[in-house]
Amino acid sequence: MSLDPTFRKEAEELVKEQMAAYDPSHDWLHVDRVRRQALKIAKEESSQGKSIDVELVELAALFHDIGDAKFQKEGQPSGREIVMGFLSKYKYEKADLVARIVENVSFRKELAGNKDEWTQSCIELHIVQDADKLDAIGAFGIMRCAAYSGYKNRPLYDPAEKAQLDMTYEQYQAQTKANTGCAISHFHEKLFRLKDMMKTPSAIKMVEKRHDLMVEFVKRIEEEYSMDE
Repeated sequence: MSLDPTFRKEAEELVKEQMAAYDPSHDWLHVDRVRRQALKIAKEESSQGKSIDVELVELAALFHDIGDAKFQKEGQPSGREIVMGFLSKYKYEKADLVARIVENVSFRKELAGNKDEWTQSCIELHIVQDADKLDAIGAFGIMRCAAYSGYKNRPLYDPAEKAQLDMTYEQYQAQTKANTGCAISHFHEKLFRLKDMMKTPSAIKMVEKRHDLMVEFVKRIEEEYSMDE
């Protein structure tokens, strides 16, 4: 079942309003790409006989960055509160499930190690997670990393900086709070890890090409910096 057009339009307007406060790496266009990618994955997984609530996938994908911890300020309502407030107006029966997916989409949450039965089995969550990861890598991922680094006033490349490989949740949180780390380190610390975190067969098939592009890009950065061309 697909979303009612009026309901979808109202949901999109809410997302556009929320994303207007974020930087270009987390804007409405990012959300729309994730939505379209999630629907593509859902269609492909459904063709393999899996039972998927496509309406749930679309709503969760639309709302996945609302209340993002990177942009959250003290005293602001949480993503769950905003999503539940909107969906309650429409008496949407699966509002709590939408909010639960939104709360668990991020790399940060996965790094925290929440592996209860629901997070391990919810196919709609896995689809939105994979779609969000796919937009974090490849060509768009490269541009988004640079855009966010510019927004946070972080260096693009610092040859003296040593990336924190196999970064833990605690290290990730500390780095975010301190606003440290250059853009190229982010590839080593997070983006290169995403290939092995995909959950759906459809995303696993898509990820290799995007991952390889990033590897080649970082290699070229290092070659250009060393002038070894």
